[in-house]
Amino acid sequence: MWSPIVKGIDAFSRFLAYFAGYSLLAIAIMQIVEIFVRNALNISLPFVWEFAGYMHIGAVFLAAAYTLRIGGHVQITAFKGLNPKLFDLVSSIIGLAVSLFLTWSFGKLALGYWASGRTSGTVSDVPLAYPFSVVVFGAALLSLQIALRIVHVLMNEKVELDYGVGATSE
Repeated sequence: MWSPIVKGIDAFSRFLAYFAGYSLLAIAIMQIVEIFVRNALNISLPFVWEFAGYMHIGAVFLAAAYTLRIGGHVQITAFKGLNPKLFDLVSSIIGLAVSLFLTWSFGKLALGYWASGRTSGTVSDVPLAYPFSVVVFGAALLSLQIALRIVHVLMNEKVELDYGVGATSE
């Protein structure tokens, strides 16, 4: 019953992780082009540094769910050896609480930006609701992935995918 749902969420998480990686590559390319254009043509591209910041924070949150799923997250394993299942369960519940709080907080912030129409106040004047919506989406997906992790722990299933194998490894 859970397998198709989990595989679908894993595949979507993996897609977003690749998208995040390509976003980071796009940031690097934009900055290289900015440096080249500024030095060669004496023209500045003022949007590059602002968009790079938005893309970077978006990439962090979009890749977080898949990073968790493949075990790429930071773990403090000092207590894990005592009772691995209990450690995974308790740490996942705490992580879910934090992730849900972040999702809720960022969601309120994004909704406030939508309602007020607040913009960045820079040359590009980006409506702040757009980049924050990406952050909310990534945080919500992370919360979903942590909730599925709790289900995996309770069902005595493998909690993390093998790195690089993808959503079909279960």
